[in-house]
Amino acid sequence: MKNKIFYILLFLSFQSISQDSLSLSKAIEIGLEKNYDIRLTLKNVEINTLFNNWGEAGRLPQLTFNLGQNNSLSDQRKNPISFAPYLFQSTDLSSNAALNWTLFNGFGIKANKIKLEQLQLQSENTATLAIENTIHAIILAYYQAKMQIEQHSLLNNIVQLSYEKYSQQQIKSKIGIGVKFDLLQYESNLYTDSTNIVLQQLSLNNAIRNLNLIMGEDVEKKWFLTSKIKPELNNKNFSVLKKEMLSNNTNIKNQYINIALTQQDISLAKSQFYPIINFNAGLNTSFGQLSTKDVNAPIGNAASRNLNYYGNFTLNFKLYDGGKVKRGIKALEIQNEVDQLQMAQMTNQLIFELKNVYELYQTRTKIFELTKKAFVVSQSNLEIAKLKEQSGLINSFNFRDIEMAYLSAGVALYQASYDLLESNATLLKMTGKIIQSQ
Repeated sequence: MKNKIFYILLFLSFQSISQDSLSLSKAIEIGLEKNYDIRLTLKNVEINTLFNNWGEAGRLPQLTFNLGQNNSLSDQRKNPISFAPYLFQSTDLSSNAALNWTLFNGFGIKANKIKLEQLQLQSENTATLAIENTIHAIILAYYQAKMQIEQHSLLNNIVQLSYEKYSQQQIKSKIGIGVKFDLLQYESNLYTDSTNIVLQQLSLNNAIRNLNLIMGEDVEKKWFLTSKIKPELNNKNFSVLKKEMLSNNTNIKNQYINIALTQQDISLAKSQFYPIINFNAGLNTSFGQLSTKDVNAPIGNAASRNLNYYGNFTLNFKLYDGGKVKRGIKALEIQNEVDQLQMAQMTNQLIFELKNVYELYQTRTKIFELTKKAFVVSQSNLEIAKLKEQSGLINSFNFRDIEMAYLSAGVALYQASYDLLESNATLLKMTGKIIQSQ
């Protein structure tokens, strides 16, 4: 059984040899290229960019062309009042070209163009938000996976140590100087630690799959993560962070665009109070041929051709619509007030969240420093305990307590490192700097 456990340990420790290397910057690069949310929002940018032109706004004229061909038979042979009692075959070919151009519609064309520009900008900001969210998610998923790897390494050390102690106690028992109770204690520890490392491997696999899902990679792809969990301790000033957030936060920018869109809707609605001037021009032409095979007819074939030109101006002015336009404008003005209130609410909420994240970052910085010192102490204590246990100065229970204290300190250190990195990434995202920082 002990050999089986040792082989499992070797497999779990060295299974990453054939895996591809992946740094955090490379993970972000892959995510920016393959993440589905980013790709979808970029398609929306393409659509809004396509529609953002003067033709869509209504400034350019519309030109249409129609072509028709008609055939008919007219049998007048039994019509007593017909001047030409013959069987006629008629063939007509007609065509027309028409130009329709709105010259003025109460400044609605310009308002439409501005709205199209704002819709394009809104889609670009939405894409930026998707990029920020993806970078933030990749950072957290990457360091979560890295943390699971480091915890796996800690457990691996514990399992190896338990295996060594168990093997040493077996040798002592064989030569008659070991205690059966200690042998069973170390054997129990070996089984417990081996179970923990198997469960830790499951957590590690899930973390890698989650990272792949966010990046848009095959979820079963394996990686060797090269970037270290090493938080950079920077002094941050809340006033500076607040100013950066109010200037650069993408959610705030999008809300400003929502306000501008409502204001453009008001301008469009007010344009209905102005007259609409249209210019229409066109050309109509037709060519016809009438023929009969009746030998008594004075004419066997006759052809005709018509050509007409026209150019007209029209003016439309809405005199009364039951107050519909005024009510629509009033509703839009109320909606504009709602947008302003939502902006104030969002700003206050973001300031509140920024303050919480800032204070959490400060707290986690202190916790990181403390846990780092605690881990160094527990590491030194474990080395001393190994010597004392070999000398018989402490028993297996005392050694196990020190061993578990080392494991807990290591887990706490990596968790504190991850928490600090998470707070820093969230601050970068809230202040709109997470893209520039990568």
